[in-house]
Amino acid sequence: MTCREAEKMVVPFINHELDEQKLEQFLKHIAVCPDCREELEIYYTVYLGLRQLDFGSGGYDIPGALEENLEDAWIQVRAAWLRRIIRYAVGTLSTVGVLTLFVMQICIWMQNGWM
Repeated sequence: MTCREAEKMVVPFINHELDEQKLEQFLKHIAVCPDCREELEIYYTVYLGLRQLDFGSGGYDIPGALEENLEDAWIQVRAAWLRRIIRYAVGTLSTVGVLTLFVMQICIWMQNGWM
């Protein structure tokens, strides 16, 4: 991912609008690019500051809130990865089970002289 692509994803990231694939790419880029990370911190500070002014909420640990948001995003990415692995495993096991039943049924038919 280029810095330009990452910069376009800053606001969608803050608004939780990225799908799992784009979110993972964005997080990986932010982890290694200090310029894009700084841009994210600036946008997040402005966003959270305006939100706190609008709603009159307390909490002034904006860097801590950003870190928590990033950790939650990584958890979301890992959960999506785990769901994908489980889906493939269940699909594979189901296919193997159906094929096994089919082969067993053919063996039964052959023993009874139906084939």
